[in-house]
Amino acid sequence: MIQLGTDEKRIFVIASANPQRLDLFSDLVEQSISQSMIFRAHDGFDAIFKMENSPPHVLVVDMGLPKLDTIELTEKVLHHPKLKGTSVIIVSPIPDREHFVDEVVTGQVQFLTELGDPRYFAVCLSRALNRLTDEQELSYKLKFLAPHEVLFREGEEAHSVFIVRKGDLHAYKTDGAAERVLGTISIGEFVGEMAHINGEPRSATVRALTDCELIEIPMGTLDAILFSKPAWSKALVATLSKRLSRTNNAFVEKVDK
Repeated sequence: MIQLGTDEKRIFVIASANPQRLDLFSDLVEQSISQSMIFRAHDGFDAIFKMENSPPHVLVVDMGLPKLDTIELTEKVLHHPKLKGTSVIIVSPIPDREHFVDEVVTGQVQFLTELGDPRYFAVCLSRALNRLTDEQELSYKLKFLAPHEVLFREGEEAHSVFIVRKGDLHAYKTDGAAERVLGTISIGEFVGEMAHINGEPRSATVRALTDCELIEIPMGTLDAILFSKPAWSKALVATLSKRLSRTNNAFVEKVDK
């Protein structure tokens, strides 16, 4: 099983017979995922060879692959003992025949049918990597979001607190059809900490503005982790201080009006 720690590089194998599409997929991965290591393959045999030497977290495979076609390559990955944890993104329209039904349901295999908008690719990547971290029993793990994805919604029960490693998010409250933005959340800040402090449901909705990576910490382990990681404790204090300052400024502006 592939392990995915918070400081570990994410390994990708990108397989396509088209050099331009290899460049495109590589660029999209690098734009979405920091600390990525990319291996390129021009045919199915080359892809298997590289995956056996460096088992990837994600295989991005184009249709029309020579020597070992895309469907055969995917089947080999799914049944290979060293590659059981690999997520597969097949860049193709949905095939006429059903393939990999169980794996599509679990999220191990995804079909990317739309390449015109990079956001679709980013969503597939975040789902592929989130599937890996969800399978691990860690005290904290990585969470990936594509632009416009919602981290959590106002009123939901809280189970985790997050620290932003990459990207920007914003928090907002809804008033009918209108959204009232509370503020932007950036690298190094905590997200969702108030639910841990006051034990209440989420007080706002948080949505990604960009590609984001967050450290997800289950509520039940947060106190112990903060005790063992002073830098994270300082980050929490800084976040609370920033939120308090923002609240005070908003109150002063309201009084002045």
